[in-house]
Amino acid sequence: MQPRQKTPAISATAEMGLSGVDQSAKWLRGLDLKLDLPKLTFQVIRRTMATLSQTKGTVKDTQGMLRHSRLPTTTDVYMQVISDGVKQMIDSMHDELRNRQE
Repeated sequence: MQPRQKTPAISATAEMGLSGVDQSAKWLRGLDLKLDLPKLTFQVIRRTMATLSQTKGTVKDTQGMLRHSRLPTTTDVYMQVISDGVKQMIDSMHDELRNRQE
């Protein structure tokens, strides 16, 4: 098994230390005001990325992107249900079951 490689964003954050994280938080506060968004934090960005990734790859891909060791952390804490995705899944299951009966 090969060791995981650090992603540039994670490496940069880890190397910045506390003062770098403080600077990043200030930058995000300025950005949310400029874009007229609610309070923007790295946590909000991570949860948004996890939720949007549901239609872009597998849950395991998202787990790797977020560097979670436990899959339930990704699915239960970070991902929010996307109603369109749920509808597509149900329609797909319905079609598959209906095709089996014919």
